Amino acid sequence: MKLQHLAVIFVIIIMPISIVMSAYIGNQINAINLQNSYDANLINATYDAVKAFQLNTTNNKYASISNSKIRDIEASVNVFYNSLNTSMSGYSLAAKDLEDYVPAMLFTLYDGYYIYTSYDNVYSTTEADKKVDEKVEINLDGKNYQNGLKPYVYYSAKYKLRNGNIIIVNYTLDNEITVYGDFGDGYTTRSGYLINPDYVKNINDNNKTLKYGEDGNEVTIEPEKLTEHLVTIEKRESGGTGTDSGDYNYIFYQNKKIYQETNQDIINEIGSEYFWYDNYIKTPVNDPNIIADLNENKQKYGNGNTIMSTSAFEYYAKAYDFSIWVRDKLGDIEQGDMIKNEDGISTIGTATDYLAENTGTKKIFNVGKDNDPMLSSSTFNNHRLAVIRKTIETSLNTVISNYRSTELYDYAMPVMTDDDWYRITNNVSMVTFMQGMSIGYRYYNNYAIITNNVNKEVIKPENVYIITQEKGSTNREYHQPGCKELLEGLKNDTLEIVGAYPTASFQRQSVKLTENSDDDVHFYLQSRGKQTGGGNTQDLITITGCYNCIVSSTTNYDTDEIIAGRSLINFQDSVENGGTGKIAFSNNSDEYLEVRKAYLQALARERYDLYKSNFDLEEI
Repeated sequence: MKLQHLAVIFVIIIMPISIVMSAYIGNQINAINLQNSYDANLINATYDAVKAFQLNTTNNKYASISNSKIRDIEASVNVFYNSLNTSMSGYSLAAKDLEDYVPAMLFTLYDGYYIYTSYDNVYSTTEADKKVDEKVEINLDGKNYQNGLKPYVYYSAKYKLRNGNIIIVNYTLDNEITVYGDFGDGYTTRSGYLINPDYVKNINDNNKTLKYGEDGNEVTIEPEKLTEHLVTIEKRESGGTGTDSGDYNYIFYQNKKIYQETNQDIINEIGSEYFWYDNYIKTPVNDPNIIADLNENKQKYGNGNTIMSTSAFEYYAKAYDFSIWVRDKLGDIEQGDMIKNEDGISTIGTATDYLAENTGTKKIFNVGKDNDPMLSSSTFNNHRLAVIRKTIETSLNTVISNYRSTELYDYAMPVMTDDDWYRITNNVSMVTFMQGMSIGYRYYNNYAIITNNVNKEVIKPENVYIITQEKGSTNREYHQPGCKELLEGLKNDTLEIVGAYPTASFQRQSVKLTENSDDDVHFYLQSRGKQTGGGNTQDLITITGCYNCIVSSTTNYDTDEIIAGRSLINFQDSVENGGTGKIAFSNNSDEYLEVRKAYLQALARERYDLYKSNFDLEEI
């Protein structure tokens, strides 16, 4: 074949193929770059929305109340769209344009979840001659969609008892449940925390003390003094406003903090020894019934001087009674007794793939040492997470599949990994879905998950920090409960425990005096001492995070081990890592018991003091 013929063949056949391949590869690269850009924008917008929710709830004294919660969520939605629109300004004209490509936003909260999506909010009616006795047909016409929050959905499951009755259990992000149903002796509604009741001993309701744990490593739960550092807005004689600061003892009273003033001059000025901290102002407590309760608390538990928190005792004492009742009434329930969501009639039976976690024939509510609901590895906890996942998955799948902002794209729920579901079901979180935007030869379809560990919704086992002070110094640090440095410092007698509080207590608080942000006064609830306006400090003892907890968390001990009261083994020396499994801290050593007491008391107190939408009718 002549060279000219080869050239002709190359021009006619090879060149077009090369051009097409080049264009295809170019489109592939552009699509990948565009998808990566959308991924980053979606994650950043979701993070901004969660941060807004976090800031609103942390600084909002009523963050747990339903209306306030809805307002904070709707504010987060606005932040999400504004942030997404800003980062995607080259692809959309306005934030409203992006709503068509976001079929759903999920907000998981303590005992349920909201889904923000579009829904038809208008009904079309037909009334023949508008006669009174004419039947009225109500149909959704599908032409009046608007975006908003759908009704709140609880994490719940139905179960069939041995007597054939159906009961409902509502779950939460921790070990609290609410039970509805007829157990054979009439309809009952009860709420409470599930624990291992066999660990609770020597309950003394008069002194508010009890023992918790096994013989040899039990700890004493008793009244405790709680303290916070506050900055308050004060009126000046000149007519302006300024700030003052101080350390105040407090307790939770009816789910709200009440503080105790010790300066007699200020007591005379505000007219009460006790005050609410509302909008950074001391609002005196004047209700005589509340004052009588506080004075009684001070006399009985604080030697007549200090109000003392008994919340930790109340948590374990009430959880003990509730857990005994649950074990008696629901102790035989297995996974197979759960009613399917699809028909609300038939049980799971022997199906092992209906839930993400198969607990088989293990008794879910037969609580005890081998099934301690406070432990992440318990049968109860595994089933709880599976139920939460199932309820969310079912709702999301329906919402996204029914979403119809365009006829050109079929919306469908993406496949989410087990790790993603673990993050969703274990935390207050926000999940955003974005689909249907063209990225060249295909459509974009992805989701973003951001969890919120600083909130007033739930206290997870890892969300409690222990505060220590270096002996002979004013240096203070906060540690994770399993911190190796914490335990070794107590063993070497170089540290002492001065308190334990939730994550939110270590977040910066701000007092806004004027519109100028430079005038804001910042403070931390667990600092101690005196500080003046403008950020200046005077004998202020600040608190810092433990370096070991931040950079070497893998060397710390598992929280489950401390809750269960097991001896601690170094991570590096564990059998799983090829070590000998030698015990580093015995479960009955002084330093271990000191950490365990501080941690268990704080975890119980903070969970008990959380705002609850459900309450136990047996206590009324």
